[in-house]
Amino acid sequence: MVTLKVGYLPVATWAPLFLAQDRGYFQEVGLEVEASPFGNYATQVPLLAQGQLHVAGCANAVICYNAFGRGLDIRIVTDLQSAGQTEKSRGASGLVVRKDLWDNGTIRGAQDLVGRTLYTQAGPGSGQHAQAAHWLRRHGIDPSDMDWTQLQFPDLYAAMQNQGAEVGFQSEPFVTAGLTRGIHHLLVSAEEMEPNVQSTYVMYWTGIDGLGPQVGERFMVAWLRAVRDFLNAMEYGIDQDAVIAILTRETGIKDPEVHRQSKYPWRHPNGGVDADALQADADLFAELGLMGQVDVRPRIDDRYHQFAARYLGEYQPPR
Repeated sequence: MVTLKVGYLPVATWAPLFLAQDRGYFQEVGLEVEASPFGNYATQVPLLAQGQLHVAGCANAVICYNAFGRGLDIRIVTDLQSAGQTEKSRGASGLVVRKDLWDNGTIRGAQDLVGRTLYTQAGPGSGQHAQAAHWLRRHGIDPSDMDWTQLQFPDLYAAMQNQGAEVGFQSEPFVTAGLTRGIHHLLVSAEEMEPNVQSTYVMYWTGIDGLGPQVGERFMVAWLRAVRDFLNAMEYGIDQDAVIAILTRETGIKDPEVHRQSKYPWRHPNGGVDADALQADADLFAELGLMGQVDVRPRIDDRYHQFAARYLGEYQPPR
């Protein structure tokens, strides 16, 4: 049994990890996964590069792109969350505005954000910053005309309840929790801001292959099994109650009905990553002067998800 150290965020995006753990998929392929929660992806990158973590996530964000530019020992291996492809998966994350400010007409569009603070999971240079910057520029607004401040999803949820924040990025299950409880309004979804967004992805430490025979491939087989279980549950209702019970246990929202009503985070059931979308965001950050030019494509290693898709067979929707 090989021990793998995995970093994650306690949100629905990481449902495949929770499911694979709960259903014994990792154990079936000879892996013992030690999973540790983090507040954001920025803190995971140096630990992954040093081999203190073996698997972690990152985003279409400056800190991740800079890590690639420095040639750190990390590589992108599969989709974690990308643009929703169905009605049930579009809108799983986006920019929300406090409900009273929406109701009274204070904030109704991009032009109303000038001079305000936009809260993001990882501050300026984050993937959410990229999404909003694309959207703002299409509306003729300079992204530097607002303040980009870091605030994690649960803290933003609480701050809006207490009227301590006006507008910021949220992800499920907090999006639906805020909508159903009258805390915020969804101003614009991630897909509306950036239609082909590759929000997050799973990364491996480059030393993972030295931990044992085909460790990276084995992890990916278990991961993609769970990816498909999650998709089948949330899109087609297969074994949905059991999946929602796991989400209720593992995320910050403890109301199963919120999870039932939530949009679910989409990821490719065969594991592919949108290299063009990642490169477009890297180019945007370079243009905004937040980082130098970085070529993302050499940092993408497709062989693990390709192996898993061959092993499991191409995904087929349930009949």
